[in-house]
Amino acid sequence: MSRLSSRRRSSLWRMSQEEDIAAGRHDFAADFHSSAAAAAIAAPAEIDSGGVDSPKNATEGDAVGAVDTNDDTKDEAFDSIMLPESTHTLLFTEPIKSNAFEFSVTIAGMSILCLFLALMNNGITNGNARIPANVGVAVKVAQFASIFIALLMEEEIPTGLYLLRRIPKQYFESKFPELKYYKFVWSCMLRIFMGYLFLVNVLLILMQASNVMDIFFDFIALQFLQQLDDIAFNLARMGVFSKSLMEATTNKYFRAEFKKRTEFGRSLRRISIFLKTIYFLNLVGLLCGQVYVTVKQARGDYQCKSITVIYKGEVWEESVVRKPGKETEEMVLIYTYFNGVYEQDGTSHDGRPVYVEQNKFDSTPFDTTSPDPENIEVKVPAKILYCKSIRAWVFMHEYIRKSIRDDSDCPWLLRSEETEVFDIEEVQGPWQVWAGVISRTDVDIVCNECKEDGDCNLNGVCKKDGKCECFHDVAGVTFLGSHCEVRLKDECRTIYGEYYNDSWSVLPLVWGEGFLQEYDRPVYVYQEGNPMIDDSDALFLIYSGDRWFGVYQGGGQFLLSEGFQEYLRAAVTNYHGE
Repeated sequence: MSRLSSRRRSSLWRMSQEEDIAAGRHDFAADFHSSAAAAAIAAPAEIDSGGVDSPKNATEGDAVGAVDTNDDTKDEAFDSIMLPESTHTLLFTEPIKSNAFEFSVTIAGMSILCLFLALMNNGITNGNARIPANVGVAVKVAQFASIFIALLMEEEIPTGLYLLRRIPKQYFESKFPELKYYKFVWSCMLRIFMGYLFLVNVLLILMQASNVMDIFFDFIALQFLQQLDDIAFNLARMGVFSKSLMEATTNKYFRAEFKKRTEFGRSLRRISIFLKTIYFLNLVGLLCGQVYVTVKQARGDYQCKSITVIYKGEVWEESVVRKPGKETEEMVLIYTYFNGVYEQDGTSHDGRPVYVEQNKFDSTPFDTTSPDPENIEVKVPAKILYCKSIRAWVFMHEYIRKSIRDDSDCPWLLRSEETEVFDIEEVQGPWQVWAGVISRTDVDIVCNECKEDGDCNLNGVCKKDGKCECFHDVAGVTFLGSHCEVRLKDECRTIYGEYYNDSWSVLPLVWGEGFLQEYDRPVYVYQEGNPMIDDSDALFLIYSGDRWFGVYQGGGQFLLSEGFQEYLRAAVTNYHGE
């Protein structure tokens, strides 16, 4: 095998031909895996050097690559190593002021710079790693398989560790008295450092991968960066750069062999165990990182937990409603009544999170009980989820069907274009809406989570939990909404009718802070001034998704008294445009 194709590890594991001939052994090094780490794992014998090895018979020669964990005193077949053919080796074989040393520093600097640039591109420096909401099964399999591939590709860590373990200071100085051992150590540490830069990049690439081919292409790019020192060394040896570099890459140091020596020897079995431990720890670290991300993806942690959904003004006048224990009936379905906040409920459907409609008062879940079930019905919220059967995100309600014959497992009322995206915010294009027939409409979806005060329209403060805390009564203005986008001025807390000059005011809450509101708008309660309205009646102006409605409650003034505050709270909390 040529030096160009064998790469650095073949030079690390070249056997002494003279010893092979004297012992009558075959040269199995060329057939053995070229990895320094793999060779260390397959080499359990002691480096008891100094003595003369007894000849082995042919049978023993055939088993030269086997691991013998029971007899640590057997001769090591690969009993000599040579320095790696790499520009990293020039860092300790050449003087600091030489062209070869400067060349090797340049190559190492370029490799490290590119690896750091890759880290920056992957978002490690600013904490903005672009981890996808979730990925398909094929990508998940490729991610975990690539961890094992990465450990097989990575050679700097096992090479650096093996050199440090195999060549102690005394042996190095006895072999090369003119060289500095600390430079040799720093060269090995540089290898290890670059190896872990490679692995960190690998982990970030896998965490952010959303396509199988992207993983493989990125691996090829990283492997090129790690092999830059080998490529530069081979080009220098061919005389591409200068004569001095060619001489530096062909000097005696690359022909010297480090053989077994008893006075400096270390157990190769211990080295093997040490390298196995390092490999295992690296594997555990990569697996733990990827498993952590995979679990969070499955839980929907990388998707927006809370969204605001705005439907347009579509109306279906003959919607089919099936309530439990009741006959099927037709009702008018106004889609804008379902505008508002939807939050993940912790469940998933077809690998995507389920978003559940929240109440219109304070964007919390609807009550599951009612103090007066006959007059205040317990509301069943709508849901937004993904249906794999039609490859689309859908809006649906448990009680509403497109027809009495609609028994599908995905009874959608609105559906997105066909897509396989995991993040609902990435859904593009118009939606299809059912209003007796299929038509097209637009659906606006906005994440309610904030990262800075600007996401709160500078009308509030972005808290650590990612929610906006809106300003109240600041310069006579109170702000409402998930992003503090609605302004309520003090002079607008009371409004007047044009004909009778009747007054309507915002009603403060008795059971808490704030005032009555629905759909992020204040609820106005009639006060006085209209001769057509009896003092015992209660009238409300309520916003319901895209327009205001007047709600009349004959004789309902008592609902505003303190004795009926619990009743009023249930009515307000469970209000839904119908």
